[in-house]
Amino acid sequence: MPKIIGKSSGWVGPVEEYRRNRGSVGRRKIVFVGASYKFVHRVFRDMLLVGGFNECEVVIHDLDPEPMKLVGDLVERMARQKRTKVAVTHTLDRAAALKDADAVLLSITTGGQESDFRSFEVCAKYGIPVGVGDTLGPAALARNLREIPVVVELAREMERLCPKAVLLNFTNPMSCITGAAARYSAIPTYGLCHSADALFQYFAEVFGCRKRQVEMELGGVNHQAFVTRLWIRGKERTRDMLAASLASQAKVADTLLGTHEEVKLQQDICRVLGAWPSCGGTHLAEFYHFFFTPRRIGGFDHGIKQLIPGRERFGRREPPAILCEWAYGPEPVGDLHLLTSEHAHELMWAHITGEPFTRALNTLNAGEWIKGLPRDACVEVMATVAGTKLTAKQIELPPAVHSLVQRWVTIHGLSIKAAMACDREAAQQALFLDPHVHDLYDVPLILDDFLKALEPWLPRGWYGGTA
Repeated sequence: MPKIIGKSSGWVGPVEEYRRNRGSVGRRKIVFVGASYKFVHRVFRDMLLVGGFNECEVVIHDLDPEPMKLVGDLVERMARQKRTKVAVTHTLDRAAALKDADAVLLSITTGGQESDFRSFEVCAKYGIPVGVGDTLGPAALARNLREIPVVVELAREMERLCPKAVLLNFTNPMSCITGAAARYSAIPTYGLCHSADALFQYFAEVFGCRKRQVEMELGGVNHQAFVTRLWIRGKERTRDMLAASLASQAKVADTLLGTHEEVKLQQDICRVLGAWPSCGGTHLAEFYHFFFTPRRIGGFDHGIKQLIPGRERFGRREPPAILCEWAYGPEPVGDLHLLTSEHAHELMWAHITGEPFTRALNTLNAGEWIKGLPRDACVEVMATVAGTKLTAKQIELPPAVHSLVQRWVTIHGLSIKAAMACDREAAQQALFLDPHVHDLYDVPLILDDFLKALEPWLPRGWYGGTA
C-alpha cells in the first residue's frame, strides 16, 4: 500500500503510484495563469517526477508581481535542483505568456479573499451558512459572476495566441468555469479535481487491494459525482461498497491539503441513493438542503465561515512558510519525491503526444456521456483524452441521482448565462433553485447586495454599462 509521508518533508499524504514517461514532449511551452501556492509547484513537481517535460519552457503569469516572483523562483530552483533543461520565466503580460503556448493551467480567484469574504457577509445577512463557498450555494454564484467573464476572455485570447493549446482548469466553481470556457471558445478545456480520483485510493483501502485494481463507473458534477458501479480486481462489488465502507476505518485522503476526510455523510447519502458521492463534509453538504439546518449545522461548526466584526480589508495572502524556505533557504526543495493526484501532467502528455490517458474529468456532455443531460452541461465522468479527442462510455444515472444532477447542471447553466450576459433573470433563477435559499422574497435582495458588494470585480453591464 502507498506509504504515508511525514511532516518533515513538507507534505502529508499518500505517495501516488505512477510510471515514468517514455520519450519527451520536446520544446513545449507550459503556462501557469495564476501563481497559485497550492498548485503550481506541485504540478511542476509531478512533471519532473514522470519525466518527458525536461526541455519545456515554463511561464508563470499573475497580476500580482509578489506571488508570481516567489512561485517563479521556487520553480526555477526545482528545475535546477533536478538538473533539467527547463527554462523558467514569469511575466505580468498575459498576451506574452500565452503566445504559442501548448498548455495553459488556470488557478485564479478574481478579487481574492476580499471578494470571497464580501460574498460570505451577504449570505450571513440572509441567514445562509457558507461552508467552502466555491462550488454550490449563493457564494458560488457570486464567484461565477466575477470569474466567468475573466476566464472566457482568457479562452478567447488563447484562440488568437495559442489556438492549438489545451486549457486545464483548477479554478472553482469547477463545473461553471470549465463549462463556460468550453461553451464560449474552441479551445479544448478540461477541469481537473482530485476529489473523484481520491475514491480509487479510498476503495483500494476499503477492499484491501491496489489502486490500479479498482474500476468505477462515475457520473455527476464536480464535487458530487457518483460511483454508480464498482469493480474490485475485475469483480463487481457495487452492492458491497456501503457495507465494506461501514466495516472499514478508511478515510478519504486529500492529497492537496494533506488531510483525511471522514466519510459519514457519504455513507448516509449512499444508504439512500445506492450510489457513492465523491466528496464528504462541507463540500457534500453544500449540494443539499438537509445539512445546514438548525438541527444539523452544529456538526459543521468547524467548517462554516464566520464573520469578522469590524474587519479590515483583506490584502494579499501570505505564502506558506515552507515555499519561502524552499525558494530561498539553504536546504533543497524537500518534496520532489512525491506525486499528487491532480494528473495535469498526464493530460498534457495525452494532449501533446496523442497517447491516451483516462481519468475522472470535468468536460462538456457533448457526447451525452451522461444520458439525458444537456450536451452543453459540464459533467464529471471517466473520460479518455488522446490528442484533441475525448471519449467516454455513456452511463445512465439512477433516477434519484439523475434528478439531483439535472437540478445542479440547471443552476450551472443559469449561472453561466447570468455571468456572460449580466442577466438578472438568470441569476435570480439560479438563486431560486439553490438549496440554501429558503425565502423566495430574499432572492432579488441577495442579488442586489452581491452587485453592490462586488462592484469592483463585476462587468459594467450589471450597472447599465456595456456587458
